[in-house]
Amino acid sequence: MDEEEQLLQKKTICIIDDDPDILTMYRLRFEQDGYFVLVAVNGETGLTLVRSAHPDVIILDIHMPQMDGISVLSELNRDPELAQIPVIILSNNNSDQMFQKISDLGTARYYIVKTMTTPQKVVDIVTEVLANDSKGEE
Repeated sequence: MDEEEQLLQKKTICIIDDDPDILTMYRLRFEQDGYFVLVAVNGETGLTLVRSAHPDVIILDIHMPQMDGISVLSELNRDPELAQIPVIILSNNNSDQMFQKISDLGTARYYIVKTMTTPQKVVDIVTEVLANDSKGEE
């Protein structure tokens, strides 16, 4: 196992989405690339998981029951430690209004429309985000 693979195995991804098919598909894809994956079916559970596990990256849906992605982002912003965790929005909502709302919150690194991407592309983006974060820590 090379150094990059060892580094990836230590990285934890938290996927928060109410669609069980999305959770399964992305969890399997990330695990194939050596990531440790946590999943939550709604924003409330996801926020609890993020607070306890402090993942390296959060992949977050917008439209969910109990607590939506906007509320999760707002809560993350209120905690200085959690606000440092990179968030990638993965949603089917591709409206300009939603892009603007997410942009105004200033937390998310990427906004990806589910129907316009593949699990591999999302893995590639997460890998890029983690690489850029580790460069900033050096």
